[in-house]
Amino acid sequence: VLLVDGASRLIVHANPLARQLAPELVLPCSVDDWTAAVGVRDAQGNALSEVDRRSWLTADQPTGYGQAVSVGQLPDWSGSRRSFYALPLPVGDAPGLGGHHFVVLLALQTLGVPAGLDHTVAPPPFVQDHAVLAAGCSFSLVSATEPDLPLTWVNAAFTALTGYTAEEVIGRNCRFLQGPSTEPDQVALISEHLKAGQDVTAVMLNYRKDGTVFCNQVSISPVLDETGAVTHYFGVQTDVTHRVEADQARALALAAERAARADAESTRRTAHVFGLRMSLVAEATGLLASTLDVGESLERLARLVVPLLADWVVISLADEHGRSTCRPIIRHRDGHEGAIEAYRALLPDLPRPGSQAHELLGGGPGQLLPRWSAPPASQLSAAERELLAIEQAFGSSSRLVVPLTARRKVVGTMMLVHGPSGRTFDESDLDLAADLGLRAGLAIDNARMYTREQTTAVTLQRSLLPSRPHIDGLALAAEYLPADQGSQVGGDWWDVFQLPDGAIGLVIGDVMGHDIAAAAAMGQLRSILRTCAWGGAEPAAVLTQLDDLVQSFELAQLATCFYAKLEWAGAEPGGNRPARLSWSSAGHLPPIVLDPEGRARLLDMGTDVPIGVPFAGAREQHDTVLAAGSTLLLYTDGLVETRAGDIYGDVDRLLRKVGGQPAADCPKSLVDHLLAGLPALSDDVALLAVKILDEAPCTQ
Repeated sequence: VLLVDGASRLIVHANPLARQLAPELVLPCSVDDWTAAVGVRDAQGNALSEVDRRSWLTADQPTGYGQAVSVGQLPDWSGSRRSFYALPLPVGDAPGLGGHHFVVLLALQTLGVPAGLDHTVAPPPFVQDHAVLAAGCSFSLVSATEPDLPLTWVNAAFTALTGYTAEEVIGRNCRFLQGPSTEPDQVALISEHLKAGQDVTAVMLNYRKDGTVFCNQVSISPVLDETGAVTHYFGVQTDVTHRVEADQARALALAAERAARADAESTRRTAHVFGLRMSLVAEATGLLASTLDVGESLERLARLVVPLLADWVVISLADEHGRSTCRPIIRHRDGHEGAIEAYRALLPDLPRPGSQAHELLGGGPGQLLPRWSAPPASQLSAAERELLAIEQAFGSSSRLVVPLTARRKVVGTMMLVHGPSGRTFDESDLDLAADLGLRAGLAIDNARMYTREQTTAVTLQRSLLPSRPHIDGLALAAEYLPADQGSQVGGDWWDVFQLPDGAIGLVIGDVMGHDIAAAAAMGQLRSILRTCAWGGAEPAAVLTQLDDLVQSFELAQLATCFYAKLEWAGAEPGGNRPARLSWSSAGHLPPIVLDPEGRARLLDMGTDVPIGVPFAGAREQHDTVLAAGSTLLLYTDGLVETRAGDIYGDVDRLLRKVGGQPAADCPKSLVDHLLAGLPALSDDVALLAVKILDEAPCTQ
């Protein structure tokens, strides 16, 4: 990153990475001197024109445009050069820096841009102004001359990273990002370097506005004036949470492996035993990672450690207070199923030394009792004596207990016991069991999070879908099926509602995607469409107003939608009277009409663009009359679309399947028939069948 004075054409600041391009150059210096020092060429390696050479570090280019260049005094022996995209970034009204601007040099290879990028045309979207935001680099300026070092400018990526707006942070010291877990030594390190006017990079735990924690890599460098005095500090903040977590996980795994290797080599255990233990860890990792069911994860772990590592095992999950949250898993090499059930019933409320609850409350690395002996019977309650009798029947001469940990919390414990085999646990067994506890804890926590996410997602989807209303003269059937994969929610929906003028509103729609975001967008569209329709406007006007609101407020992604009004031809619904249907479609698949004689046909309509697509023309509206006894079928593409076919052929197959149904059948029978035998879904399905009754309603 470079800071350029636009009036004097001087580069007044370069952050440490930028200084590596011209390490011998003293700042401030002219743009021309810096350009010559780093050996600037165009993206193809050719010398820049006079105009390009003087303008590539200025803010004269249109907003969102930069210039592709390569730097390096001369190609090295391999002929390679460094390629960048130089993107101007205005500083705005930062005090003391009027007329200045940043130039951000984005490495083209990290952006996935071909080396031959033509900078004379509009760059790809991810290389434009918001490329800095997409890359996760947030920039800030701090005044070095004001008390308490307040922020004077931040870019959009800073607000995206922290959740604070520019108005909320300008004039404040950055310590508002600190919290209870922020490392004091890192804060002191930064403070020490700032006082000395030196560059500094540190990684610390920071807090967003919503309270969530992230690992923030902060790189700060001083900005000097022409006298060499520090006027500002320039900061680059990067969210490195995933990298830190990955490094910590690798460090833990490496430490466990090294400890196990050192212990194995220093004891009487042979290379075969060591290899067997490493195989046990590898097998445990594979078994635990291949399921997202908590109970199955525990069962797999128990089957793995007995009898390879222990004669019997007890695995429990509990909350932070030691209370059991599920049925403990107990496995013995010799069976003992009846005694195991009695033992399981006694476990939850006995927080005595060596038990799961006791170890869980401590949250330590583990407890090793190589030669375990029972406490005196006089010190035990009746329940404890009963439990001890079962343990002695199982055999209990050596035991160890380790916590199951994940993400800085204890989710359960595992107690391993030797007895019948006569073996004894040692420190190497404790290390191995602790490693298994880490892996099992992470697998269990992942399974819990997945279950919570699935439950939340499905609950959200179901809560957003309407209940089926009772409307005189109509028989209704509707169904929503989530896809078998992914988050099991999506943007498909149906809706039926009665308008103030007596007409019936019918809706089927599909927001792009099948995840929680799509479901939330669907809920917004459903509510807005109901509001637009409530005044009795015609379908084309309703979809037009819906589209205007969606695009104006950026409410959702692309969505297809079909909206229709059903009105009775006579004064009252039912009674063998036909109904008039008027409709408009925003890119949705055509509905199907099943007439009283059992003939199926597609509703003829135009192909207007989906909701969310810029559209200057007027939406089409169509009308038809549905005879009493007719059924209208609305559906989303998940019902018909196949990977091997085309959409037209898929709709034709559905049309034939609908036409094969008896005309007098209830809509529920039609819906059940269409959903029967569906293969595993790759997309969500929403389905609505509406029948114009010519007699008493059929049973739903």
